[in-house]
Amino acid sequence: MRLSPFMLTAQYTINGIRPKNGRRPCRHPFPFTNILPVFLRDHVSGKSDKQKNVACIQELSMMLACLKDNDFNDSPCFKEINALKSCNEKYMNSQRLKKLQDRTSELTPYEKNLSHKHLNHLLKKYPQPK
Repeated sequence: MRLSPFMLTAQYTINGIRPKNGRRPCRHPFPFTNILPVFLRDHVSGKSDKQKNVACIQELSMMLACLKDNDFNDSPCFKEINALKSCNEKYMNSQRLKKLQDRTSELTPYEKNLSHKHLNHLLKKYPQPK
């Protein structure tokens, strides 16, 4: 028997509707089987809390470009060096405050990015039902 395009489309329709993704529709829903118990843990790991970005890259590149233009004489590049120092101080102060907040288990209200210690504190306070 020769298959015509009409017969091929008739095979892949359910109630006269062809699927939009081009796959053959499944007549029966696929059964879900639990391999592991389905519940959340009461703790998170701190692997993703490490900071990935580097601070003061713009200021460092500006200072190095100035030093290169002036044959590594630092007296004409006083403004760029001070900008790098102030940026580094701001970064170190922010890191110090962040570490201080991490050590205390107090939660800041409406904080969008919680550390793993704060998340663990909340998960211990409100454990998951098992």
